[in-house]
Amino acid sequence: MSFTSCKNSNQEDLSVNTFEPTVSEEIAMNTQAKDPTPNKKVFESFIYDIGPRFGPIKRETVQNARSIDDFLNEEQLSKIEQINSVTIQVMEGIFASYFIEKGTSATFTEAQLKLLQSLKYSTSLMLLVEFQEMNNHENRLVNNYVSPYVTIVPEKQATYLFSEDTLKDYLRVNTEEVRADVDPEKLQAAKLYFTVTKEGAVENVRLDRSSFYPKVDETMINLMQNLPGSWTPAMNINGEFVDQELVVSFGLIGC
Repeated sequence: MSFTSCKNSNQEDLSVNTFEPTVSEEIAMNTQAKDPTPNKKVFESFIYDIGPRFGPIKRETVQNARSIDDFLNEEQLSKIEQINSVTIQVMEGIFASYFIEKGTSATFTEAQLKLLQSLKYSTSLMLLVEFQEMNNHENRLVNNYVSPYVTIVPEKQATYLFSEDTLKDYLRVNTEEVRADVDPEKLQAAKLYFTVTKEGAVENVRLDRSSFYPKVDETMINLMQNLPGSWTPAMNINGEFVDQELVVSFGLIGC
């Protein structure tokens, strides 16, 4: 299993529901849409991801993990000749938290296992493995590292009734007016967090990182707070509905 610090191809797709909205529902999805300012080109690449903050990993996998083998793929593991250190670090937004446990072997320590088993859904963490690998050109060991970032997800993730692509279109269309004056070169990678509750409601909409354009940020928050349609809540391994925090990544493509 391999994850990088940004999203990757093995993320579970939110758009599993093939339901197609009726004409009236399509109209409802676009009631706020307006024509952008005349003669101004609005860039199209704006909403680029909706899902967990980092690459998804199921809670049961994390709780049952015993070594770095449960987080790294075969290619990454094959490079390791000698472990220097293994650090598990819980992330809070874009920052590392004070929840850090370090070890010196591929097998996790008791403290590391205790930390992993305590983590809840939507928690993000980084595994930093510092190691030595063989440099075949110089025939000597050199230092290297690998640092996958992952976010803990339920057995079944929350899904939006109209599909992820429809949600992306809704956010893109309804921000065209405020994006008319945006300079793509000044736009920043923004993160809008929200929680789909076990009742299927959207709550706790908050901006973790600004796009550098306040009107764009404010519009995105308002759109998510007043989102039409409904969500199917996330479900744990026991078939119980649970809360799940998701992230809308917009603006400049980046981590």
